[in-house]
Amino acid sequence: MVVSDSADSPKSAAVSRVTSTTMLNMPTEDTPLLERKPSKTSPPWRRRSVVLRVLFTAFLVTLSFAVTQVPLIYVFGVMTCDEYYKTHPEPPSGAARCRVHEIQSSTAQSVALLGASTALFGVFNLFFTGWNIKAFGVKWALLVSVFFPAIRLAIQNVGVQTGGALGIIIIQASQIITVLGGPNGYMLALNSFAAEVVEPEERTATLGRLTGCSMFGTAVGYLAGGYLGDIDIIYPFRVTLALFLISCTYVILTLPTIHDQEVESKAATSFMAFFDPLKMLLPKKWILKDGTVQTEYGTLVLGIGTFLGVLATSYIPVLLQMYSTDIFGFGTAENGWLISINSLVRGLFLTLAFPVIISRGRKWLDNRNASKNETNNLNGGDVPAIPNIPAGPDAMPGHGAMASQQMPMQSPQPSKEEATSFRFDLMFTKYSLLIDGMLTGLATFTTKGYEMYIIAVMLPLASGTGPASKGTILAMCPASQRADALSAISLVDLVARMATTGAFGVIFSAFAEIGRPNLTFTCNAAFAAVGFIVLLLARFPPDGARRFVDGEDETEIAPGNS
Repeated sequence: MVVSDSADSPKSAAVSRVTSTTMLNMPTEDTPLLERKPSKTSPPWRRRSVVLRVLFTAFLVTLSFAVTQVPLIYVFGVMTCDEYYKTHPEPPSGAARCRVHEIQSSTAQSVALLGASTALFGVFNLFFTGWNIKAFGVKWALLVSVFFPAIRLAIQNVGVQTGGALGIIIIQASQIITVLGGPNGYMLALNSFAAEVVEPEERTATLGRLTGCSMFGTAVGYLAGGYLGDIDIIYPFRVTLALFLISCTYVILTLPTIHDQEVESKAATSFMAFFDPLKMLLPKKWILKDGTVQTEYGTLVLGIGTFLGVLATSYIPVLLQMYSTDIFGFGTAENGWLISINSLVRGLFLTLAFPVIISRGRKWLDNRNASKNETNNLNGGDVPAIPNIPAGPDAMPGHGAMASQQMPMQSPQPSKEEATSFRFDLMFTKYSLLIDGMLTGLATFTTKGYEMYIIAVMLPLASGTGPASKGTILAMCPASQRADALSAISLVDLVARMATTGAFGVIFSAFAEIGRPNLTFTCNAAFAAVGFIVLLLARFPPDGARRFVDGEDETEIAPGNS
């Protein structure tokens, strides 16, 4: 606002009095610009209630996705076997009917095609869900991500009932619905929901709890799917359809509606908003305290480090099973317990230990740096800081000598997000990946079967790189771009998982041929070490820097170093 009156005029004095009496009622940086339900000013018990509902949603929906994972592979084998014997004679009585090379090869091809299509459509699903969040709100995006899988499951029920080659085609064709709703999109929507309903300093811990609850749902879903499949192969698909419908109802009835009309209006009318997540990892310009413009690569380096981290760790569950089977002769039951223990410990760590580590780690880091800011804290207390007097009349354009007669301007109080130090979140992202690599490397030296269970318990104790990286990138971006930031880091995660399956499949096969499959764990550890080295280069913008957009700097100050 520009005021043309002289500083000594009565009109200016009146304006000053009115301004001083209304400042208390004016919006601050913490005041929501738009009505949100629940708002950040809601009572703490209400916010906790919403968070608990979001966490239960994560458990319920992940459970729904997991129930059919094991039965789906089995049913492909059964349908391939049935189709094979339509043109071949039945084997003698008592022979293993489906243990034929042609059947196993065809089943593997069908499962591989299903996995490849699911991964490909999952990439599109991330973009669609991210745009949906911005265009219609996070609740609507979450509902869409849960409703369309129910339609897919209805079609898969038809495919299982049909059987044979046609049944396989129906199930594979149903995967195209993943573009509109799938596991990648619903996790993005849930992460965005959690980021909106908690205070900034609680975001990273809540994202960790969300991942932990999802792992509980996965563990229970695998177990339930196995038992239901033993009763009748169609039961897991029918139960999953019912679970998705229940999840839709739960989302509608229990989760609040959150809107940002400004963001939604722009996203709904702009097709290019569909690709905004890709821009989040690009280098950004910031204005430093001295006015110079500097390019920061924090989000790009974080994305590369996260990619390497996922590349190093996401193959571990498969590797544990394959290595245990080939070297120690583990069967289905032993591998089931192995992965269940690993998932359970990981879920417990992320739900219970991870939030405590983040909270106490931030306090520890702030206390360690407190001595550096002690003088500034004394000046910023009840005694006002001495203002900087311009050296000459040209130091403050448009004011001249009158500047020395004005009252000192008090520095604006930082928002709650700015006052929260996110430096420990980035530190945790770095060193948890290093520790994860070290623990993974220990598996190279396993010589007994029971040692695999010890490794399965130890590896989750370095979990949290994913949630911590999400919390870090959220702190690096403006509030209006949180959905895009989560989409970007989720896309990096998905692409890394796709690359891992192919890369480490080849690596394991190569080491198995020379009789040293245990060296695959060493390769995992090496990738984790490289990821750690890359993440060492990641940083928040310098203290007090402001974002630079289209030649104008935003008022938001870098929160990571406040």
